[in-house]
Amino acid sequence: MFSPLRIILAVAILLNVAAAFPLIGRDVQWSFTLFQSASCNGTIGDPHAGSGSTGCRADLHSVASAYALNTVAEGCRIEFFDNTMCDQSELSDVAGQITPNETCRIAGSRRRFGSYQVSCE
Repeated sequence: MFSPLRIILAVAILLNVAAAFPLIGRDVQWSFTLFQSASCNGTIGDPHAGSGSTGCRADLHSVASAYALNTVAEGCRIEFFDNTMCDQSELSDVAGQITPNETCRIAGSRRRFGSYQVSCE
């Protein structure tokens, strides 16, 4: 059986290969990894990736304290919510294009990420 660390490493390698060869990963418009720790580290991360807009996604393995963006295509934005229903009144964070120094984004002292939705033009 594969350990969670090996799965995460395999995903990271595939994302790097897709970036090096754009025709391979052309369908992935956004990807990020959720973490239980506020420092975006640890052996268990919860990777999410897709193409185009989504509805509300609450299929998280656990409620997260932080996230790291891997890819966000121009025209896409990811909204993270403090609840599991994408309730706009509990919007925690909005992510768009990645900046060069972007590494780990924290939910805040009393908030956690319980759901997300992606919208792409």
